[in-house]
Amino acid sequence: MVQDLALEMTLIELISSRICHDLVGPVGAVNAGAELMGEDGVADDEALALMRKSGLEAARRLQLFRLAFGRAGNSVDTKSMRDAARQTYEAEGKVSLDWTDLGIDPAHGRVVLNMVMLAREALPFGGDITVSHESGRTTVLAEGKRAAFRPEVMEVLEKDVAADTLDPRTVHGFFVRNLANRTGGALSVLQQDGNIALIYV
Repeated sequence: MVQDLALEMTLIELISSRICHDLVGPVGAVNAGAELMGEDGVADDEALALMRKSGLEAARRLQLFRLAFGRAGNSVDTKSMRDAARQTYEAEGKVSLDWTDLGIDPAHGRVVLNMVMLAREALPFGGDITVSHESGRTTVLAEGKRAAFRPEVMEVLEKDVAADTLDPRTVHGFFVRNLANRTGGALSVLQQDGNIALIYV
């Protein structure tokens, strides 16, 4: 019981660190825009445009994190999850998301959303993410220049690791693998020549 509680606390801390890291940029830009207001040589409409753009980016990321990591993801339909991911990545402008198949069991939608987010992490220069579903098998394919997971991320995706070896960069892979197991499935990863396939069965 104590060990389980320690694991849960570690995951909470690491996921919180991860979320905060991803929100620092857009929230900081909102503050920068506010500081620019009224400064010599800076038009207020420029500062407002920066604040608006950064505020929307922060809102999109928060919605994505809410569905991926929060309890809301247990009760939201797959289309809402797809739309949240698509809006985030389209606004980013580096990744295209083809997720037209909505036949995924709603109970597994949260797993698939996290797989899509993991796939995005493996595309440092952008690329294409495709979600397909057939005969109970869901595949998230990531294609792009130098598409790859870091070795430490691959390790947590493929092996059981101790919670005290995790850090904010690897906790997401650990979370997705365990979420897949908890929903009665299994996650596997194929990685070669700029292509990565995350497979949930």
